[in-house]
Order: sequence, then C-alpha cells, then structure tokens
Amino acid sequence: MPKIDNLTLVTVDNIHQIVPSFINEKKIIISSYEDMVEVILDMIKSRHVFNMDRDLLRTIMEDLTYTYCPGDDINKERVMMQLAASDDEDEDEDEDEDEDEDTPPRVKVNNLVSSDIED
Repeated sequence: MPKIDNLTLVTVDNIHQIVPSFINEKKIIISSYEDMVEVILDMIKSRHVFNMDRDLLRTIMEDLTYTYCPGDDINKERVMMQLAASDDEDEDEDEDEDEDEDTPPRVKVNNLVSSDIED
C-alpha cells in the first residue's frame, strides 16, 4: 500500500483557488460537469483531500463548470436549478410566517406524560 503523505487540504475557504490552479496547471478544458468530476477525481488521486459536505462540493463544481463554459445551456440549467426555491423551502417559509411570537411551541401529543397535563 502506498504511503499517504503530503496531502493538500481543500476547504470551503480555498476551493475557489486550488481547483482553478489545478485546472490551469494541467491545462484541462472544462466543457461539462463530467469534465469537472474528472478533475476532482484527478485531484484526489494527486493527494488532495476535500474537507466539506459533498452536496456543497457538487454545488461548487456546478458553479465552476458554468464559469468555464457559460455558453452551454446544460451548465446554466444546473446552476439555475440550485438557485431556484424548492417546494420544501416554500412550505418551510409558509410555516414560519404562520407562527407568531405569542404562540406557544408545538408539542407532540404522543410525547406527553400524565405529569405534563395541567388540571
């Protein structure tokens, strides 16, 4: 098994510098999201460690793909889908608006015990 040392930590704070540097250094052409996936795989093979949530990594990859190839409608659509409010987010906002400060917190009935009920 190969010795693993000299790792490069890629974080949310430095990903926008390290990934483009890697792409420029290797003279890689990005035209699709699949190209960006290959870049990330090459970086991992080259001992880069991505210390972030994978959903966030995918979102950043989509943004970078669109940055490198903004004329492609598929790349634009990927970014637009990330920016569009989902149905779940709309429901959460509606619920937040329905609650006001004077309303007591909701309690599930099946969690109550007899000592919780006031006479």
